Amino acid sequence: MSHVSNPNRWTVIIGALMVQVILGTVYAFSVFVRPLQNEFGWDRTTTQWAFSIALATFALMMIPAGRLQDKIGPRKVATIGGVLLGLSFILGAVLINENRPWALYLCYGVLGGAGIGMGYVCPIAAAVKWFPDKKGLVSGLAVAGFGAGALFFAGPASELLLPPNETGEALGISQILLVGLGASKGVGFGMGWKAFFILHGIVCMIAVAIGASLLRNPPPGFKPKGWTPPPSRTVASSDMNWPEMLNTPLACMLWITFIFGATSGLMAIGQWKPMMGEILGEQSFAPEWMAGFGRFVEPVGILAIFNALGRIFWGKISDIIDRPRAMMMMFLAQGMAFMLLVSVESVFAIFLASAWVGLNFGGIFALFPSATSDYFGSKHFGINYGFIYTAYGVAGILGPVVGGVLFDATGQYILPFLFAGTLCFVAAACSVVVWGLSRAAMVETAIPKAEAESKTQAA
Repeated sequence: MSHVSNPNRWTVIIGALMVQVILGTVYAFSVFVRPLQNEFGWDRTTTQWAFSIALATFALMMIPAGRLQDKIGPRKVATIGGVLLGLSFILGAVLINENRPWALYLCYGVLGGAGIGMGYVCPIAAAVKWFPDKKGLVSGLAVAGFGAGALFFAGPASELLLPPNETGEALGISQILLVGLGASKGVGFGMGWKAFFILHGIVCMIAVAIGASLLRNPPPGFKPKGWTPPPSRTVASSDMNWPEMLNTPLACMLWITFIFGATSGLMAIGQWKPMMGEILGEQSFAPEWMAGFGRFVEPVGILAIFNALGRIFWGKISDIIDRPRAMMMMFLAQGMAFMLLVSVESVFAIFLASAWVGLNFGGIFALFPSATSDYFGSKHFGINYGFIYTAYGVAGILGPVVGGVLFDATGQYILPFLFAGTLCFVAAACSVVVWGLSRAAMVETAIPKAEAESKTQAA
């Protein structure tokens, strides 16, 4: 086995966070909803299709991206992802208009989703390979930036997306920087969605390239100094490739559980800002003195903070109690939260709901990559998790679109949240099945090992 000084591996986590913060701005899609509806007269379902297509493309691209990063390393693949994501916004600024919603689907949905998929798998795969001793925790850390991306993005984007004032004056460079850094709430007008798309596209390309430069895979056979894998926590007797993995009931059940859990969360994420805006009206969580930093205590900001924290929290919990048990607890808690959301009215209740939903939704993206590595090994993790992650693509279609259709049909959020809560309870039941299958797999792999050891001793 190869040994590399353990502190060196933490630079990979730094790079992972930088990449994921930019990619995670996809979760702030709701900030685009009102500007696009106001400009083009589109309904909610029309805008939500863009979000769904982006998530589906993101998930599908994980398969070739995972295989590619296993072969050529995470640095190049993540950089390509940043370029594609940046181009999606730049081209969108040129092509999107009232008669071309398909341009939004093609640019933001297909091209942007492909860029996110190319970049997303690289930090997770690298982190899991460098930290086999802390899979849950580092998976959470590696994707925490993805959950926090909306936090850093939503507030400034909401201000910058405002149209120029009546005289056509837009924000200057200094004002853009102040708003972007959170030091100013803006001056009542912005730069318009087209100029913002171009600016954000350029930032995506540069920032992802910088973060990707810190990513690398460990040498073959690497394990942390002084660490011995605990046999009782490892299901796979060897690293499985994707055809072997897909032939197991455990992989199928893990995929189904992912669909139910992610669909429920995405029904809320895609509409969180307009929904909470309707409930709050003109009220704000943030006092005036917080200026631009007030976004950290607004509903979307709170959701994003706890989305990021949930990835670390549930990842660490799963290292202690195992993945399926953590999944079951998390989905039960989320289901109860969605059932209670139908009666949310007070400011405190909205604050609590935003935190609770974000915490549990974020945990999904720490538990499933860790479980994939536990059950099927880390050698082919990139492509293996790519296949498991296609469940998120299915959820990306079902969640936002069904949520949008139910809202357009009823004009209320009650039915979408009851449906989402029910899906969470189904996901919790599926987690129990995953637990049973993983225990059975442990027994199946333990028996051949014991027989081999017995023959060796006898010889």
